[in-house]
Amino acid sequence: MNLKRLPFFLLPVLLAACGNYVVQGGGDEKNAHEGTGGDGGTGGTGGTGGTGGNTSSSGSNPDPGLIAVALTRAQLDVLWDEYWANHDPSGSSSSTGGGPELNPNDLFLRVSDLGASCDSPTTDLTCGGHWQLSIALPPELQQVGVYDLDSPELLAYSYMSETGEQNSPSPEDCPWGGGSLGPGTLEILSIDENEVHFRVELDAWSTNPSGEYIAPRCPVAP
Repeated sequence: MNLKRLPFFLLPVLLAACGNYVVQGGGDEKNAHEGTGGDGGTGGTGGTGGTGGNTSSSGSNPDPGLIAVALTRAQLDVLWDEYWANHDPSGSSSSTGGGPELNPNDLFLRVSDLGASCDSPTTDLTCGGHWQLSIALPPELQQVGVYDLDSPELLAYSYMSETGEQNSPSPEDCPWGGGSLGPGTLEILSIDENEVHFRVELDAWSTNPSGEYIAPRCPVAP
């Protein structure tokens, strides 16, 4: 399998199956993920969002428009099913397959400098040094505390992806990569039925997702 040609939105699927890896690419290979954002997937145009964080690889001031969301695996699976129904004839979600049974109550903290949405399972990253981060918390870690991002409990289903600067007039011509988070920490500052307040320290990437975020929980469908 040529991981360099796989789109960003497959990262959580492959992380579950393959463990720790990194994919990288650039130029004409990046077009493999065109259109992966789905409805409301870019710039946080849908759903409910929070704020926080450092959004620049140069360590500039936090962007108050940054959006983060928190949703369960069950909610995320519904979004993936809807996404695949429109993009792939197999119609399978990110949690299906022949592996061990996955906990629907796992909580995913999703944040991106382009925004995260309760209406889409992924954010479509454009060229220009953009990133998205997804951290999967099992129920036993859904409490105040400091957690190692390299720990087995967090490693399996968490991922990071990023793009580099545009190389040419082509909007898809830029380096990109994604995979396991790498060394760092997650600190849950507070967590309740409405939102998760957390801090991330992570410096293994060209972009810098480190910062403090407030992620409202996505509403449960009636």
